[in-house]
Amino acid sequence: MPTVFDIIAHFEPSAHFQYSRKVRNEFSALARRHAKVTWMLGRYGGTAQMQTDIQGIGVATRMEVGRLAFRTSSQAALIQSAFELFETCQEQGLASGRIDRILVHFAKADARPRERESIRRAFAGAFAGSDCSFLCHDRNLLEVGQCVVYQSLVQYLREDGLYHSAHRNRIEIVRRHLQQEVGRYENYKFYVRPQPVEGEIPKLDFCYTGAIPDRRVEAFLEGYTEERPLFVSPADFQAQRSHFVELNDYERASRRFGGLWVLLRDIVRYLQPQQIGVLYLFFDDQLQPDLGRSFSWEELFARQRNSPYINRASRNSQTFLEIVMETLVHNRFVSLTPEGFVLTEGFEEFKHVTFYQLGEYRKRLQ
Repeated sequence: MPTVFDIIAHFEPSAHFQYSRKVRNEFSALARRHAKVTWMLGRYGGTAQMQTDIQGIGVATRMEVGRLAFRTSSQAALIQSAFELFETCQEQGLASGRIDRILVHFAKADARPRERESIRRAFAGAFAGSDCSFLCHDRNLLEVGQCVVYQSLVQYLREDGLYHSAHRNRIEIVRRHLQQEVGRYENYKFYVRPQPVEGEIPKLDFCYTGAIPDRRVEAFLEGYTEERPLFVSPADFQAQRSHFVELNDYERASRRFGGLWVLLRDIVRYLQPQQIGVLYLFFDDQLQPDLGRSFSWEELFARQRNSPYINRASRNSQTFLEIVMETLVHNRFVSLTPEGFVLTEGFEEFKHVTFYQLGEYRKRLQ
């Protein structure tokens, strides 16, 4: 069966952008050059369409194009042509700004890994080898973005990885000071270097990097925050880049409140706090996941009534458990078998991440 990909690119708004006749004509000519015949109408006809929206005092553009793929082997090339069109519009000033986010819509998108792999290859080809992940808005709609991986989901639930909530207060004090004194530290970037300690809370070193070490930076930061940073030369920093974590990333990864993003192979899903609490029902007393073990409804409800990870007001509610379990099964964290409920195969490989839209990820690197 052929697959119709509905691809939408949103661009950053700009107060200086004018949707003039010249822009419309140049965009139409470019869209025709990138057109792919699909024997369909509208934006599914293979030619890109542009719309504009008012956002605050600026104008934002949105481009939509359809791609009809009859063969699996042609999917990546057809999708890449759409991505290249978006990038060309950005470079030639035919869009309001840089690409902010990209959405791809096709039937049963969350259950078709082969099609998602075609999108990933197309993205890498159009954007110079960059890798991507997919945020699942619903079963037919994916957002193309990029992830920062922190630790496994199991490590987060047990809190035995490098990201520990015991350091959050230290991180927050340093972050607040750096935000208040932007000019004083503008030539330097600050990171933390977590190091595991057997059976204990990981050790955390504050580090900074720049052209040369500056004792004033070290003295000021220590005086205001009681944290003395270690200087790391640019060469050493690049050679050991994986050992250093941005302050914002460590703060996000070590939170013990709110929900979290989880990467299930190539799809990112958001876990609500109540869903996180129910996942603990599948862990034993040592907080080890009971992989492969089936739990009956009665057993899960009995565990819920005594679980410290679930709100007291919800512990005796079967309705609460029904609603949350339905969502966990739908989102493929838990599988329903004839024997009962079981953690999905590969659960131990799920990753705790932060998902960034394309524009947000680009700003993060600047």
